Amino acid sequence: MNYILFSVSLFAIFTTTYACKGCLSLDEYNFGKVITKFKAVLVKFDIAYPYGDKHEVFTKFAEEVVSNKDFVLAEVGIKDYGERENEALAKEYGIKGKDDLPVVKLFLGSTTKNIHDFTATEFTVNNLRNFVRDNADMYIGLPGCLEEFDILASEFTTSPDKEKKLKEIEEIAEKHTEPEKSVIKTYLTFMKKIIESGMKFVTQEKSRLNKILKDGKLANKKKEELSQRLNILHSFRMNKDEL
Repeated sequence: MNYILFSVSLFAIFTTTYACKGCLSLDEYNFGKVITKFKAVLVKFDIAYPYGDKHEVFTKFAEEVVSNKDFVLAEVGIKDYGERENEALAKEYGIKGKDDLPVVKLFLGSTTKNIHDFTATEFTVNNLRNFVRDNADMYIGLPGCLEEFDILASEFTTSPDKEKKLKEIEEIAEKHTEPEKSVIKTYLTFMKKIIESGMKFVTQEKSRLNKILKDGKLANKKKEELSQRLNILHSFRMNKDEL
């Protein structure tokens, strides 16, 4: 009886937690062919039959971006037994062994060489979104953001005359109504802070919000509010000489 229960549990792990809706399954034979077909591919190198919190987070993110034709999530299952499938592929990208897994890498453009490593301390959907958004030249909406004002925030960041650009954006903002107007107010507040303190405000505010969010005592509503403010900050992309 115990053997039967164990077998059923093992089957459940393989069939329910292994499935990653919207993910591509890559191996050493199709990896290069697939990676080069998309503008960006987020790849999770993991054990052959992944499960657990990190896998569920990756799956959730895959479902969110399934409609994006330029961007896709993929998995490489690595076996350290039998024929040791994809082990050589993992080593090619600096993954030494099972203890390193899972490893997430972002591949950009029609090449397997333009790579960014996901290094966030917390494996969350929000951090995956921000990681892709910060490194890929494409729009990926984050909770609490407005696409129109994400674009305007980017234009504001690169504008040589930020005060003039702010006035233009304020005129656009006037045409909007609630509930968008409440969100837009946050964008405008950040723009004014940048004019006052420079682009260092973005880095400092990100750091401040991240520290607050790590406090587990926050109410869910407050945590959601601060997370959305942090998401909006990611729209203000900085040039390397401004970091």
